[in-house]
Amino acid sequence: MIAAAAATALVGIVMFGSRGVLHLRTLTAERVELDRRIAILLHENEHLRSRVHRLRTDDRTLERLAREQLGFTRPGEIIYRFGTGSGSAPGVSP
Repeated sequence: MIAAAAATALVGIVMFGSRGVLHLRTLTAERVELDRRIAILLHENEHLRSRVHRLRTDDRTLERLAREQLGFTRPGEIIYRFGTGSGSAPGVSP
């Protein structure tokens, strides 16, 4: 009887204790999630390093960004802006 109670207590400690199997499963799941997040961040970091390199070395990349984001133009260029596609020209009533 005492041996059975001791064995049951031991199984309970192994399963549910602070270093038990269930805690190990939780830690394993956390590690898998952290490894996944690390892989994503490493990929993003590599992408950003590549972009920084292009910004420092590629004049065409700089020109494209200046044109897209800042609206820069070359001397003598004419910019045409078109409506948003709402069906009528700006300032014209239907």
